[in-house]
Amino acid sequence: MRRSLFVPLAGTACAALAFLAGCAGNSSPPPPVAAEAPPKPPGVTCAPVQAGDPMVGTWYAVSRQKGIAGDYQVLTVLSQDGLMHYETQLKVGRKIRPALRESGCWKVTDGIYTMQTTVSNGEEVDITDPIYVNRYRVEKVDKARLTLRDLKSGGQSVTARRMPPGYQLPF
Repeated sequence: MRRSLFVPLAGTACAALAFLAGCAGNSSPPPPVAAEAPPKPPGVTCAPVQAGDPMVGTWYAVSRQKGIAGDYQVLTVLSQDGLMHYETQLKVGRKIRPALRESGCWKVTDGIYTMQTTVSNGEEVDITDPIYVNRYRVEKVDKARLTLRDLKSGGQSVTARRMPPGYQLPF
């Protein structure tokens, strides 16, 4: 299975892909709920990002993927200290199916956003396995939107909306 911030899991209905392509939809996200900060992955030291980095924040996307029934939702939290956490779920009708909860490090170098997963669904992963590293070209980032282009999935563009701190996916 492929893990990533915006393009998690390839190969299963829950994850067949792209973190957010076409996330401009008409549906409103669920209301924010108070959340705790994601746990720091054990033994992980991430490099802090520059102060004021516009990617720091909470990002939410909903997409409909070709061949997948339902709405694919992704919530990503990028912290100033270089830690990241993301969750995915698939909503089909009234049923919600959780998929992933992953944590690790993130950085942007020369316009390429890289995320390194270190913990997946509560279990430490082999960080030398390339499945846990994902890269995206940063196309646009501002106070309200983040647009990325996946470097592995045929260049699919994905867009997320900035959400208030503490926002959570509904379960």
